[in-house]
Amino acid sequence: MALNLEHLKERPHLVILGAGATIATIPQGDRNGRKSSLMDNFINELGLNELLNDVIFNTNSNNLENIYSELYDREDCQSIRLLLETKIGEYFDLLQLPDHPTIYDLLIISLRKKDAIATFNWDPLLLQAYNRVRKITDDLPELLFLHGCIHAGICERDNRFGHIKAHCPVCGRLFQKVPLLYPVKHKDYTSNIFIRDQWQIVKNYLQQSLILTIFGYGAPKTDEGALQLLHQGYGSDLRYLDQVEIIDIKDHDQLYDTWNYFFDKSHGHLKIHDSFFDSLIAEFPRRSVEGYFKRNIEGWWGESSFSLKTNYQTFLQLRNDIQLLLRNESKGNFEVI
Repeated sequence: MALNLEHLKERPHLVILGAGATIATIPQGDRNGRKSSLMDNFINELGLNELLNDVIFNTNSNNLENIYSELYDREDCQSIRLLLETKIGEYFDLLQLPDHPTIYDLLIISLRKKDAIATFNWDPLLLQAYNRVRKITDDLPELLFLHGCIHAGICERDNRFGHIKAHCPVCGRLFQKVPLLYPVKHKDYTSNIFIRDQWQIVKNYLQQSLILTIFGYGAPKTDEGALQLLHQGYGSDLRYLDQVEIIDIKDHDQLYDTWNYFFDKSHGHLKIHDSFFDSLIAEFPRRSVEGYFKRNIEGWWGESSFSLKTNYQTFLQLRNDIQLLLRNESKGNFEVI
């Protein structure tokens, strides 16, 4: 009897973002020229050197993880650490997307409600992109903030989340800030209700997803606990039909070493791309799972007639190009075009 695999097309696509994804989104800086940064040289690139001029460090590293971890462990540096946290928050709070569509806009509009994007980044750019493309369609992926977000708010009493400037829909009070998880080796993923729930949701998506895309996340040493949680969510069973994609500009051997757990559990179905535009998401916008199924399970040799080959100059152009997909969806048609 033939095995019916049609149900695989209903499984989600999960995307995990790191700092490299934000840098790819604003490579020339944000609307006002402000840059984001990787952990290496973070303090210098964000112009925060003066804060640390009076500290004699034991570490010679310019990596924020090592610098912050030392400040965290030293009783004589707690006031400096708190000031650094404030300055980091103030800097990210000011970041604004350029007026034209960015990779974050394209990423979000290329997925659907059954999918999810989980980010380790603190910046508000993903939320900004979501609010922009929501004007084109509201069938968009769930957003998850694994280390908090500068614009995420919480009402702990009613267990509701939203934008920091919004009100709780139950009690009407303003949301309170979600504490950011800073780069110390032993992060607490359970005490804060927001962080705890975000991780529980992403673990569910990891378990259910047919495609996992990891974009610009390097799994640093201070994220050892996070990596263990990702492994737990993905599970220990072999997933013979699943696909893992890594979007990163690092050396491929280094990336295979970092993500070898997912290479093994996906039965070697791991691909590395240097660019977002080479990924399944860009090749099959809003149809990544269907496109993967059609090619790799049904044996299709064709190509999608609509792919994201490069960025857009205007949202009107993006809206016009994606209309056929949206019209088909309104009729229950999710086939690759």
